[in-house]
Amino acid sequence: MVTSPSDRKSLAVMAFVFSLVIFGTLAVSYLARGYQISFRQGPTLTSTGLLSVTSKPKSASVYINDRLTTATDDTLNLPPGDYHIKITKDGYLPWDKDIQIKKEVVFQTDAQLFRSAPDLKPITYAGAINPTISNDGSKVIFAVASASASQDNGLYLVEITDNPLLINKNIPRQISPNYPGTDWSQASFEFSPNSRQFIATFPGDIYLLSLDTPITSKSLLDITPQLASIKQDWQSQTDQIIKAKIDRLPVSIQALVSTASANDISFSTSEDKILYLATKEADLPQNIITPPPAQSTQQQHRDIKSQNYYVYDLKDDTNFLIGPNLDIHQPQWLPGSTNIIYNQSDKIKVVEYDSTNLKTVFAGKFDQNAIYVSADGNKIITLTSAYHSAPENLYAITIR
Repeated sequence: MVTSPSDRKSLAVMAFVFSLVIFGTLAVSYLARGYQISFRQGPTLTSTGLLSVTSKPKSASVYINDRLTTATDDTLNLPPGDYHIKITKDGYLPWDKDIQIKKEVVFQTDAQLFRSAPDLKPITYAGAINPTISNDGSKVIFAVASASASQDNGLYLVEITDNPLLINKNIPRQISPNYPGTDWSQASFEFSPNSRQFIATFPGDIYLLSLDTPITSKSLLDITPQLASIKQDWQSQTDQIIKAKIDRLPVSIQALVSTASANDISFSTSEDKILYLATKEADLPQNIITPPPAQSTQQQHRDIKSQNYYVYDLKDDTNFLIGPNLDIHQPQWLPGSTNIIYNQSDKIKVVEYDSTNLKTVFAGKFDQNAIYVSADGNKIITLTSAYHSAPENLYAITIR
C-alpha cells in the first residue's frame, strides 16, 4: 500500500505526540517518586526521597541540618540519609526531629506548634467548687458558693465546645439554684457513661439527676437504696465501651491493655493510633500488620513493661513509650492532632505520639485533677487562681 507524503507526515506527528505523552507520563511518575536528573557526570537519573513539611500554624521556617531551607508548606527532594529537621515560628515553641529519608518514600512532618506564651482567660469569676467533666468531654459541672451579690450560688454547667453556632459557648449557666437544705457546694459529682446523667452525693443524701430536663426541688429524690443497682448498670455500660475499644485492637495487644477504666484506652482523632496503659510485661511481636514503606523511623519500645503508657500505631505497626503511670497523670489525646497532653509535677505537658517534641505548655499552681481539653484542642481548661489567696476559678488557656 502506497502512502502519500501528507499521510506519512501525519503518522510521524502522531508518533511524536504519542512518544511525548509516554515520556511525560514517565517523567511525572519518576519525579513524583523522588527521582531527579543530575548533570554532574552527564545526564543521569538520581533516586531521592521526598520531605513534605507542613505545620499548624502555617508559614513557619524550616531548617534542615541547621540551615534555613524553606517554609511550610513545601515538598523537597532529598538524597536518602539522616537529617535533623527544625521548624520555628515567632511566638511558638520550636519543633524538631531526627528523621531518615528513604528513596522513593515521602516523609511527612505535620508539625504541631504550641504557643510560647499561653493566653489565660477566666471562664468563671466567683469561684468553681468540685468541677467535674463529663465522660464525653463536652461539659463541666461545678458549684458556686460566693459571698458576692453579683453571682447567684448554685449548680452550674459550662459547655466545652468549638461549635461556632453556639453564641454563648464556654459561658457558664446555672442549672439549679441552692434549695433549703441543698447547698451544691457540699456535693461531689459523677457522670453516667453516656454523660446525660450525673449523681450528686451530699453528706446525707444522694441524687440522680438528668441534664436533659430542668433540675427543680422535685428532682431531688434520694436514691441511696437504688445506688448499688445504678452503679452496677453504669459499670455494665462502661464494660461495653471498653470491650468495643479492645475489640478494635490487634490480638497481640488485647491481652496487655488495662481494662480498669475506659480512660486507660483511647484512640486519636484519626482513630489510627491507640494510647493504652499496659498491665503485663511482654515482647510485642514484629509485623503484627504489614508496615507501609513510610513507617516511622523513631525509636520504638516493643518490650512492654507493666504500668507504662504506650501508643500503638494501627497503620504503621509501631509502638512508642510515653512514660510510666506514676509520672504521667490524666494522659489524653489533644483533639485534631497526634499529640498527647498530661500533667506532671505542676506542669501541663504535650508530647507527640512517637515520644518526640515533649513541651511544657503551662506551669504553675492548678488543680491536678481538673485538666480539660476543648473540643478543638486549642485550649486547656483548668482550675487555678490569678494570684495568691485569690479564689480558684476555671480558666481557659490557649495553647495553639
